[in-house]
Amino acid sequence: MDYTQQLIKSYSYWDLVLNKFQSQFIGMCFAWSLRKEANNLIDMNLEERGELFSLIIPEWDKAVRELFNHDRSNLAIIGNEMPHLHVHLIPRYFSHRYFYGREFIDPNPKGLFYPLDRTELPSELQFQIRDDIKSKL
Repeated sequence: MDYTQQLIKSYSYWDLVLNKFQSQFIGMCFAWSLRKEANNLIDMNLEERGELFSLIIPEWDKAVRELFNHDRSNLAIIGNEMPHLHVHLIPRYFSHRYFYGREFIDPNPKGLFYPLDRTELPSELQFQIRDDIKSKL
């Protein structure tokens, strides 16, 4: 998977990547395991788990809260469409948010984040969101 343009930060065991579908959940990212043979949750080792839960998720949460003031953080480990270990980091918003001249609406703020609107924002805006998150890490 080529996510070089959406890469926010590389860690020892993971890459933090901006999800290209930002139209509902501004600041949504995923952590992608750097271990090629890691396919699902049960493949996660102690070092990967420690880095993910002790460093990456707290850093991401703090950055997205400072930038977009999300109300809650959700995590999802699915892997059905992309069979490789990765964790979705989903900021949830109980009310509409306005950033970069756009309205972002969480369609089901107290329920599941799925189905996901796969509308891509313009590249320039994606890069701005990526760079803003990067600046807070």
